[in-house]
Amino acid sequence: MNTLSVKSDVLGAATSFLCLLHCIATPLFFLVDSCATNGCCEASPVWWKQFDILFVLISFVAVYRSIKISRRRIIQILFSISWIVLLGIVMNEQFHWMSIHENFIFVPTLSLIALHLYNRKDCKCAGDTCCS
Repeated sequence: MNTLSVKSDVLGAATSFLCLLHCIATPLFFLVDSCATNGCCEASPVWWKQFDILFVLISFVAVYRSIKISRRRIIQILFSISWIVLLGIVMNEQFHWMSIHENFIFVPTLSLIALHLYNRKDCKCAGDTCCS
């Protein structure tokens, strides 16, 4: 089994999961905090929004490494599409290009978790020729 595969897929799945928790927690934290103090529910601190960029950057590294070692072309394509969609949603949240429901970010996030877990399982085999 290729240790690069295990590390990048574990990193990717963990990062995507943390991103998912971040996305779930954001409305809860700031709804309670903002509405309780000043009645404004739309703003979240800049430092909290920077976690989005951090998750996208870490997920890029994990996706890039997983694509390099994946033996299935369809998985490589799905990794690329999921990451590009995630990047697009995060950038849209930063720059407000168009109106997209905030829960749509769960689609690429859950896709990346599933792809990393699948790729990790797929690359568990005997020998070095399984995952390049």
